[in-house]
Order: sequence, then C-alpha cells, then structure tokens
Amino acid sequence: MNVNVEGAFVYFTIPILGGIPISQTTVSMFVVTLLLCLAAIKLGKNLKKRPDGVQVMVEKAITMLYNMVGDSMGQHNLHWAPFIGTIFACSICGTFIGLTGFFRSVTADLSCTMVWSVMISVIIWYINIKRNGLINWLKGFAEPIAVMTPMNIIGEIAQPASMAFRHFGNVAGGGVITSIIYTAFTMVSSLILNLISASGIAVGAVLLVVGAALLVLWKTKKRKLIVLILGLVSAALGIFGLLQAAGVLAGVPVLALGVPAVLSCYFDLFSGFVQAYVFTLLTMTYIAGACPPPEEAAA
Repeated sequence: MNVNVEGAFVYFTIPILGGIPISQTTVSMFVVTLLLCLAAIKLGKNLKKRPDGVQVMVEKAITMLYNMVGDSMGQHNLHWAPFIGTIFACSICGTFIGLTGFFRSVTADLSCTMVWSVMISVIIWYINIKRNGLINWLKGFAEPIAVMTPMNIIGEIAQPASMAFRHFGNVAGGGVITSIIYTAFTMVSSLILNLISASGIAVGAVLLVVGAALLVLWKTKKRKLIVLILGLVSAALGIFGLLQAAGVLAGVPVLALGVPAVLSCYFDLFSGFVQAYVFTLLTMTYIAGACPPPEEAAA
C-alpha cells in the first residue's frame, strides 16, 4: 500500500479559481475512473445471447448486485443498483490501486471518502425534500420537541463524517501499521546480522552447521515442527550472516523481505474489500431509509 503519513503529495497547481491542486489522490482517482470507464465499454460490447467466458462472470456479478440491492433496499429501489455498484467499484479499485506502488490509494485520503459521504448525504436530503417538501423536511429537525433540533442537526453532520472517517481510517491505518512493522523488522535485521558478522565468518558458519544438522535430524528421525523451524531459522541466519560478513548484503534488510507483501494480503486485499462492502452497505441503508416502499411513503 502506498500511503504517505503526511498526506498526498501535490504535483502542481492549476492557477484558476484560486488554485486547484493536483495531488496523488487526484491522479489516482482519475486513473481509477478511466480504467472503470474503459472496462465498462469493453465488457458492454459484443454481447451474446448465449454468454460464455467473461460475459458469464460479468452477468453473474450484475445479478448478485441487483439481488443485494433488492434484499437490502427493497425491489422498488432496484434503480439504485448502478449507483451502488459504482460506489463499490470505485471504493475497492481506489484501495487496490495502492498495490501498484506507483499510485496512492484514494481511500487513504480523507478528502476522497468525505466527498463520497457528503454526496450520499446530499442525495438523501434531496430525496427527503422532494418527497416531503422543504418546509416539512426542515420541520423534521424540530421533532419530537424543539430541544432536539441541535441533536438532529448534529446527527445529519455526523452521518457523512462517520462514514468518511471509518473508511479512511481503516485504509490509512493499515498503511501506517505496515510501515511501522517494516521499519521494526529492518532495524532488527540490521542488528542481528551485524552481530553475527562482527566476529567474521565463525558465528555464521556455526549457525549454518547447526541449522543443517537440525534439518537432517528432522528429515531422518524427529519430524517435529519446532525442529524444522529452528533448523530453517538457524540455517538462514548462518547464510545471511556469512553474506553480510562478505559485504554482499550490506544494508539489505533481509529479515524484512516479504513482510509488506504478507501484511498487504490483509490490509489491502481483505480489509480493502471489507471496507468497500461496509461503505456500500451503509449507503444502501441510508438511501433505503429515505426511499421507503410506496405504501409506507403514502401513509
């Protein structure tokens, strides 16, 4: 995940309307939008009556989307399915783009998730005003008693804020945790390998021999997991220590290799998918609350 704790880097500023900054998040969001548009055009062309291959998968995904919207929001709200699908696709692709190492995850920028949340709140306000009228909508803030007006207003503000901070916090926090753990492993790697190589090749050779002996013991007699682990760790430290003493691995954090990839499986893939789903589910819940079934709206 490509996350800068200090915020998105600004590449340049367009000198109009007081200055429009073009940041990493802006570029990433543009790339995500472009890719999604190209994918929609590509997947929507040359459709067959008897689908096969990719078309089957696309139709299955669209069917799942409509079923999810129908179950969560009601059949009368199926027209919201394209919007819900767009929110989910932008969220998950906006998070996964950070895996490239070239672009910043757009959901790791609070300004992005806040814009999405405010947009959803504005849509909900528009629906309520259209259905009840502006005066009745404003009266709703004073119910059931006038004292509740400040709390109702705070609630309307807290809704988009909580959605934005939840999504942003999980994605950005994952990147920060990954960076901290990687730094810690780098420091430990430097400390251990320097200690091993400080006495020349002696300690490294001993560790290598001990590791080889443990692996042979595990292979021939005691097939215990602890023996295998100790053998692999000892042999690896011995090899890395010898290479460090020879100057081959000088400055290379060998013990940290693969750590970002392993952590990324959770913070980027699993957590990114979960946060996109949660954000989408909250969107469906809030819009469904503003769009009740026709019989309930009439009542």
